Amino acid sequence: MDYDAAVNYLKNSMIYQMSLGSKELFHSNVWAWLIENDKNFIKVFIPSFEIANYKDGENIWARREDKNRDILIWLEDNNGEKQHIVIENKIKALPTVNQLEKYTVNLGDSSFLHGVLTGIGPCILDLEKPDGFDFKKLSGKWSYVNYEEIANKILEIATQSTSGIIKNHFDQIEEYCQILKCINLILDANINKHKNCLTYDCDYESLNALRIADIFKKHKGSQFINYVKDRKNELEELKPEGYWLIIGQSFHNGKTTLDIRFSNWTNDDTPYNLLGVQIEGDQFRIVAEKNIHVEKITADNIYESLKNEWFDDSYDKDKNKTIFGNQTTMKPRKGKKYDAYITDKYCSIYQYYDVSKAGNDYESLFESIKFYISKASTLLKNM
Repeated sequence: MDYDAAVNYLKNSMIYQMSLGSKELFHSNVWAWLIENDKNFIKVFIPSFEIANYKDGENIWARREDKNRDILIWLEDNNGEKQHIVIENKIKALPTVNQLEKYTVNLGDSSFLHGVLTGIGPCILDLEKPDGFDFKKLSGKWSYVNYEEIANKILEIATQSTSGIIKNHFDQIEEYCQILKCINLILDANINKHKNCLTYDCDYESLNALRIADIFKKHKGSQFINYVKDRKNELEELKPEGYWLIIGQSFHNGKTTLDIRFSNWTNDDTPYNLLGVQIEGDQFRIVAEKNIHVEKITADNIYESLKNEWFDDSYDKDKNKTIFGNQTTMKPRKGKKYDAYITDKYCSIYQYYDVSKAGNDYESLFESIKFYISKASTLLKNM
């Protein structure tokens, strides 16, 4: 099936429309249901799994949202040893190694047997392949399987299943598998349209119609933020005493927001400083933040204390539409040279330039981040 056919298939699928209420939850529910009705479906996620080791499947239970896992499969082998398998369904964003490590633990008297990460297209996390996919930085055994692979394997097992329930629902299962393949094809094509570049250029007409544009944006942001985390040590080396490095991702007003900052925040009632970079959509923001209700200062006070050293005071929305030589589409309020987000407790002010005009390849972006993080470190040491 080609790209256009995949788009049309999803537009015309009632089951796909039913899945949109909670995308990850919907798919995890289907997988758990399949496993509960035929234990062979565990092989969708772990092809080498031997059901015969568990009294022919009698001692296998699939549970949803158990112990904060998307799917938790409880096992008791023929020797009475209790084990479990974790399946983490990540369609919206890539997990961090630390997130997966939290699931790589024993639960009471049940030992961790295997973890499975699912997602769109090839996994970009740090992988090696001596025996399937093993995550280098994880203490337990993990593997990765994408939606197309899941669809193919579900259909293969469903075709051979002796379960009456599976047989009775084979047509719906077949349609569901086609949906998975289409989702994988469409998102993978858009996510990899510009490899190693942070750009949100895509087929928005189709993605919006299918209500998956947010997934595309979150994946693009996750790919770059994971690139930054892989080089985290280069930024940690610049950390001033008493501060810590924040690297995070969020989603606001239909845009992916990426934060790389130094902060010494402890609570809302103690003065703190925050300097760093925020990339939201195409905006490369140079950010400063303080809790103004404690220090009794204004956004203008923050700007005046940091202009020229941190902010570009030569910016003029009529005569000089650049921030430190980079083109900007920033349009601040009349008489201001910055934009701001102000609450009753804190004030975050920023200037930004346009990523698409300054260079959006990963290496260039990281070097820009490193430049401003180094600059922030010097300023914070003197505050």
